[in-house]
Amino acid sequence: MNLYLDFNNGLGEQSLSSLLPHFKLLSFTPDSPAIERETVKIPRINGLVLPQHPRDVVFKERSIKVEILLNSIIAENFYQYRRELYALLVKPLPYYISTDLLPNLRFLVTCDGNFSIQKEKQKNQTSFTVEFNNVTGLAESKFTSLTKQNFHGEYWSPGMNIQMRDDLEYRFKNRKRFQVYNTGDAYINPLEHDYNVTLWAAGKNVSIINHTNGEKLKIEQELKKSQRVSFIKQYTVINKTPIKTSGRLPGLDIGMNDFEIQNTNDFEIIFDTRFYYA
Repeated sequence: MNLYLDFNNGLGEQSLSSLLPHFKLLSFTPDSPAIERETVKIPRINGLVLPQHPRDVVFKERSIKVEILLNSIIAENFYQYRRELYALLVKPLPYYISTDLLPNLRFLVTCDGNFSIQKEKQKNQTSFTVEFNNVTGLAESKFTSLTKQNFHGEYWSPGMNIQMRDDLEYRFKNRKRFQVYNTGDAYINPLEHDYNVTLWAAGKNVSIINHTNGEKLKIEQELKKSQRVSFIKQYTVINKTPIKTSGRLPGLDIGMNDFEIQNTNDFEIIFDTRFYYA
């Protein structure tokens, strides 16, 4: 088994053993997911009242403890190898880690150090634990909805809620009613997740509605089919220029989402999203 690191530097995933060959992963232990919810206690009502809708409940950050073995072979190398690991893992910017033990999932983390690697006398190897902070509180799929969801390739794994069907769609053309499946364990929020929707449509006041959660976006200008409409967090843009809208791009509830496109008969829409797991 191995630990993989992706520093968002264009080099993609790299294994710890290839970057620092004298280090070996021994264990990878994420804490359980931790939920933060609002509660209210009301007189004459048993227990607690939960005023939040489930999609408004948030996951808190969590710890991932990774046990690593250092074998320096000879004592003189121990101190240099240790310094190299500190430099590799302790970074000012967040990055992704993953492991063979949880294939096709990755975790966005920070590592602020506060761990040490002690050398025992007469020994050239030792094990130690590094604590990472999973800042989103969730794992995410390495691949997106545009990669077919089945077990025939190497992109999806057991435990990722893959359905016993091979016909899930995330690209729709001139179909006013359709379904988009969120295979993860969490609501996909356009403001925070890697959720990319692209629309080409001809019409005025084109609207995107998710009837499952009641969220709706209306584009308050006339569109031409040649225009590529993108959605960046709360903004709707054409060629990087924001356009006037009301509402917000609908997110995806867990499971099947029933969508409708209104005020156009000529359109294509693509949902390219990662999925998020507890």
